[in-house]
Amino acid sequence: MYTWSVFFHLIFVTFWIGGMLFTAAVLVPATRKKLSAHRGLLFTELGIRFSRLSWIIFPLLIITGFTALLGRGFSIDTILSVDFWRSNYGSRLMSKLHLFGIVLIVSGIHDFWLGPKTVQLMENEPEKTRTRRYRKTTSWVGRINLLLGLGILYYAVTMVRG
Repeated sequence: MYTWSVFFHLIFVTFWIGGMLFTAAVLVPATRKKLSAHRGLLFTELGIRFSRLSWIIFPLLIITGFTALLGRGFSIDTILSVDFWRSNYGSRLMSKLHLFGIVLIVSGIHDFWLGPKTVQLMENEPEKTRTRRYRKTTSWVGRINLLLGLGILYYAVTMVRG
């Protein structure tokens, strides 16, 4: 159970963080000049698709993370004990889970408020200062989410590698 849980957990993490890294390091720079006329439409379509898949992946990460804990030999009683969360492993897991909670909040703001509002402004008021501000804010919130994801990855590595 442990191996399969970790295997699928890593696939889901790879998709999520890899998608954000690809967007920031490849897609955004590649579309800056050559596709500027269709850039908004491209990012809207890709953002909606990536967001939908991410919101499917988030609960799968919780499930595979929990089953990996069980597969690693931790019982539910152990996981619910205060001593577990005070241990080195438990405190790192707690940090990871706190960051994941923040990711869910930031993703919700990005995907359900800022992103749709930005798309609406780009369609109705493409040249306005307000639209540019929303686009920039949405972009920065996405970058913050990537940094939070990398923080989660850091804690995951420290959990298994010390």
